[in-house]
Amino acid sequence: MSKRMVAFVSIGGLLLVGAALLLFIPAFNDHNESPRSAPDARAGEALTSSGKAPLIRNVKANSADVGLYKKFELAFDVDGEYDNPYDPDQIDLTMALASPSGKTWTINGFYDATESKWKFRFTPDESGKWHYRFRAAGHGGADKSIEVEGEFEVAAGDSRGWIQLSQTNKRYMEYRDGSTFYGIGLAYPWNITDANLDKIAASGGNLITYWNGNYDGEGNGGGRNQLQSFEAGVDKIDPLKAQRVDDLLAAFEKRGLHMSFVIWPHDSLTELLEGWPNTWSQNGYSALGSAKDFYASDKMWHYQEQLYRYIIARWGYSPALGIWDLVDEINGTDGWAQNPTEVTDSWIKKVHDYFKAHDPYGHPTMGSMAGNRQDYWDYAYRTLDIADRENYYNFGYDAYARDIRKRWDSYEKPLMIGETGNITDTEKYHQAIWVSLTNGLASIPVWWDFDHVSDDMFVQMNHLAAFTSKIDFREPRVPVNVSVDQASKSQAWVMQGARTSFGWLLAEKGGAGGRSLKMTNVADGSYIVSWYDPWTGTTLVEGNAEASGGSLVVEAPASKETDLSFTITRK
Repeated sequence: MSKRMVAFVSIGGLLLVGAALLLFIPAFNDHNESPRSAPDARAGEALTSSGKAPLIRNVKANSADVGLYKKFELAFDVDGEYDNPYDPDQIDLTMALASPSGKTWTINGFYDATESKWKFRFTPDESGKWHYRFRAAGHGGADKSIEVEGEFEVAAGDSRGWIQLSQTNKRYMEYRDGSTFYGIGLAYPWNITDANLDKIAASGGNLITYWNGNYDGEGNGGGRNQLQSFEAGVDKIDPLKAQRVDDLLAAFEKRGLHMSFVIWPHDSLTELLEGWPNTWSQNGYSALGSAKDFYASDKMWHYQEQLYRYIIARWGYSPALGIWDLVDEINGTDGWAQNPTEVTDSWIKKVHDYFKAHDPYGHPTMGSMAGNRQDYWDYAYRTLDIADRENYYNFGYDAYARDIRKRWDSYEKPLMIGETGNITDTEKYHQAIWVSLTNGLASIPVWWDFDHVSDDMFVQMNHLAAFTSKIDFREPRVPVNVSVDQASKSQAWVMQGARTSFGWLLAEKGGAGGRSLKMTNVADGSYIVSWYDPWTGTTLVEGNAEASGGSLVVEAPASKETDLSFTITRK
């Protein structure tokens, strides 16, 4: 048998393990026992006085050779004394992995009811040989259980991995391999189809909002349920919804898209709040009490922990899983309206802390209030990884600029506008995405929703995506206003960096061509200035400019368009 094959052989219902002992992987318990093969372990060895050790059978890997940042999956059967496979207090699967460089990872297993199989899913971030050891334990974490080990080989590939907070520029995100990421976002919370995903990807989109809600009629039919649906029960995972998320993530990954996964849409936590839609009755938690108690109830938190553990185990591995959106429009829920602010603040921090402690891939977290002018959630902006403020109160470019600048000055982290628009207006969309880019947003404003993005708007999305694809967002920059001649009729916004700056010039009246811009606090020297027509996606002209005395003056080329974008790069 090849050394790169995972050496599992099933004989008489028991599992033989052919890999060498991996003594450098930390043991699962304080006894520091060596891993066992099932034939040497007595089927029925007592875990506690009231139970027996679970028996692992029929382990199969999706491949013995895995691409870098691709899925490694084990599927297997577990025989044991448990009633609920979703309850880790009854049956608990844990895996330790060691990378080629010696880094250790710990992940949890999960039950896939659609296939009636237990699974581990993992995404390796190093090429070479990986080793793993896993076990199944029952009855609340007993001190002994049967352990299984193996190995797999990871080959280099062209995948960039999952999205994480940038290690070099706190204002943006990046891929695991360190390459830059700028969000080209769109809300598509339900009824997702392959044809529309193709359209988004072809238009440069890369970040899509999807809800764990009750309105998704496409796919396998499970989209109309929540993960802890009333039908399945709060102590279980709805198998159809789980399969729907599996299918969507596979479709996203195929197209290079990433999901902002809304775990708690406001509808799901709303029961009696006037003026807001409610689906609390379809939520498994409704069997435990009222929606107003969701944020404070210890019993409800117990089942929330099980949910968060499950979604990390099942989907955290996926490079297509982009952001954990913990709650959407929290002020549209009963618990917000009927509890002191301290209750919801405590809850959002507790959920965030859970993901930071248990998600080994480090997907960013965010959450939002509704998009009215007064809906400014300072506590969440300070607590979560991304400061996400919705905007439904003013779609003018200057309103976007003011909001972004306010948060830029207050929070040193990625900023997003996670919902906005809800209108089909190409000019407003065009201005919103360009002014947001040039004021420091980590993604274009996420338009609500797919049905309100026309073909012309998709064209504009694509032009901005092409522009940003040439920018390295790892370079630190600051947003600055630039003086323009005839200032009462024109404005310009620039993200100014030491090497490369980029900006957007808008003429409120007439064309933007021929306008003169002056930047200050610029290092003296030679620069290359490249002008871009954001309406047509065309590079207009490239020329040279000299900065002296800390100032740089550039002149826009002839153009009848109302706005132009540009980059300024130091030679």
